[in-house]
Amino acid sequence: MLKTPKTIKRDILGKFRSLLYNHDTIPPNWLLKDYWQLLTSQEKGNFDQAVTDLIHKGLIEKVNGRIPTLRLTDKGADLIC
Repeated sequence: MLKTPKTIKRDILGKFRSLLYNHDTIPPNWLLKDYWQLLTSQEKGNFDQAVTDLIHKGLIEKVNGRIPTLRLTDKGADLIC
């Protein structure tokens, strides 16, 4: 079944929810190896759209580093708690 942007948003916020008390950043290995690689090319486009939507809503932000990842904002933490 094709993952829609809405499903991908739920997956990302669900991962943050599972890590909430330990980390405010998604582990890059989960994002790149466990999630991204399992997506089809169309789903990867949906992933980009989902991340952009979450950023515009102020729920997450991109973290640039050796391996880019996503960080939960205070607004995002308030939503998922």
